[in-house]
Amino acid sequence: MPLLPPPFSNQPLSDWIAQLQQSASAEDRVRALQAIGVLGSPLEVVAWALNAVRDTDSTVRALAAKQLGAIEASEAVETQLVSLLDDVDPDVKFEAARALVRAKSQQSILTVPVFLTFLDETETHPLMVAAVVNTLVKIDLPPQTTMEGLRPRLQRLLNHERAAVREAVSSAFVKWPAMGASCVDQLLPLLDDNEPVVRENIAKSLGESGVTNDAIRAALQTASQDEDVEVARAANDALQRLDAR
Repeated sequence: MPLLPPPFSNQPLSDWIAQLQQSASAEDRVRALQAIGVLGSPLEVVAWALNAVRDTDSTVRALAAKQLGAIEASEAVETQLVSLLDDVDPDVKFEAARALVRAKSQQSILTVPVFLTFLDETETHPLMVAAVVNTLVKIDLPPQTTMEGLRPRLQRLLNHERAAVREAVSSAFVKWPAMGASCVDQLLPLLDDNEPVVRENIAKSLGESGVTNDAIRAALQTASQDEDVEVARAANDALQRLDAR
């Protein structure tokens, strides 16, 4: 049996629960909730996370939402997470929205406006932008939402300075080929991106898009000689896919 992390195993679960309930320090309550997540059974974690989402401190609420997303969502959990989509704190909103998606909730579609708002805010940290896009990719979005709501936002991010953002955005174009078909000219330069994952995803997207012309074929031919094996394979597959249409 693996040893429990010393910061949490030095006290029994009952003490951590008492600390969560009684401590006036938000930092202590966060630590207690972390400990419950490690030491408690799934039922105990759900019970105390549901309790903690009503905490006055936003960090506690955000952690509670995150913990709920790691467990299969019951009706009570879904209801609570949906209510947190209107929380005043953006981190709580984000964790609640991501939790609904991770739990494969039928209410996941309700998270889309929250995620799109993060993409619209210039102060959103790049790593959160990447996390938002990666989470959106896991949702089955209606075509209209994809093309009218998501596409213009992703187009603005295609040349983001952070590789993590470009990787996330390129994966979205793989999932939704119709987006790629509508902006092929913007995708082609990314076959020269310095990140192999971006190049690979863009090659896949071009192959799935169904759009073909001399420029696309020439770019994919060049990419098929890429030094990265996965990129070269994706470009070859894309050419074969286009040829088969």
